[in-house]
Amino acid sequence: MSDKLDQRIQLVASTAFNALVDDWRRRQHDLPSRSEAIRRLVQLGVKHDEEFPMRMITAIIRPHRYEAVREGLLSLGISGVTTTEVRGFGRQRGQTEFYRGAEYDVKEVPKLRIDVAAPSELAESVVALIQEKAGTGKIGDGKIFVSGLMDVVRIRTGERDANALD
Repeated sequence: MSDKLDQRIQLVASTAFNALVDDWRRRQHDLPSRSEAIRRLVQLGVKHDEEFPMRMITAIIRPHRYEAVREGLLSLGISGVTTTEVRGFGRQRGQTEFYRGAEYDVKEVPKLRIDVAAPSELAESVVALIQEKAGTGKIGDGKIFVSGLMDVVRIRTGERDANALD
């Protein structure tokens, strides 16, 4: 790639976007111009996608929403999901339940943890699908965590990266 800067790109950005870029560039040791800051941020994004070509999406959801999420993931072309029964709490700090007329507090609420490895280009679709299918609009719907995934290896064949996901 040539270092010669001979192409201009017009960027229309919101005030909030400009503020984010300006905050980032002020934290840099050499205080680049806004256009140089945007150029660096784009390069960092491209480098990140090269280093982490896949994403690990972990979702903590209500157990009764699992089937809808599973069917949606299959329709997206996701061929593998790992599911674990977990217990925990968030803002609600547990819940009150009734059993045979007696009230008792449950400190950790039962949830399902779903782990999905996906190519980075599918990550946003997977997150949107899980949010749509698992959401009820009530406290306790859960969380979705997305992290970079450097490498995947299929144990049986040694296939790597996206080939190991199929």
